[in-house]
Amino acid sequence: QKESIDGSVINKWLNVNNNLDVTVDENQEKTYLKGIFSKYNTVGKTRSFTTSSGNTVSVSGGDYGWLVNTNKEMQDLNEAMKKGQTITKQPTYSQTAASHDANDIGNTYVEVDLSKQHVWYYKNGSLVTQGDVVTGNVSLNDATPPGVYKIKYKERNATLKGQGYASPVSYWMPFNGGIGLHDAPWRNGQFGGNIYLTNGSHGCVNCPPELAQTIFSSVD
Repeated sequence: QKESIDGSVINKWLNVNNNLDVTVDENQEKTYLKGIFSKYNTVGKTRSFTTSSGNTVSVSGGDYGWLVNTNKEMQDLNEAMKKGQTITKQPTYSQTAASHDANDIGNTYVEVDLSKQHVWYYKNGSLVTQGDVVTGNVSLNDATPPGVYKIKYKERNATLKGQGYASPVSYWMPFNGGIGLHDAPWRNGQFGGNIYLTNGSHGCVNCPPELAQTIFSSVD
């Protein structure tokens, strides 16, 4: 969609001192721009998502989505105002998503069902693999938080380190601080069920070497 910021709006931000110097009240400008961008920013917003189980769930939180760079937009707008220009531009984004559709996740993603302890990986809309998972340890307050996240990076042959342990893994894909997807050979193939309630880590069975850029954690 197109948003217009013209003189009827801009004049409310302008101040003129006794020397006829014109300044822009950037606090008012930023507040106005944030009001516009909030309609299009999707980071952390609630999304309606149809799960692999066929149910529709609402999931909020996470760091994935569109986010307009407000400071850069202010710089560009102020420069255009000083030069008396009329410009049409695409916004500058601090981060982008896969799609501008209502569902901005696109069709390549990982879905993690926290209640079923199961993961599905879709690429270009087709199911590539699926398997049972263990999503943290609820009893230690280490449960995986729901939300929509982006995989930060992918690493082969990593060592996961924490207080009192150092665990080698073949695949490590963090999406939320120290929380990420990885294999867990120490589990001896035991995944799914209620393991995550008392004796879990963020591991998955059949984790492929290539995973999507987005992690979708849902409570179904």
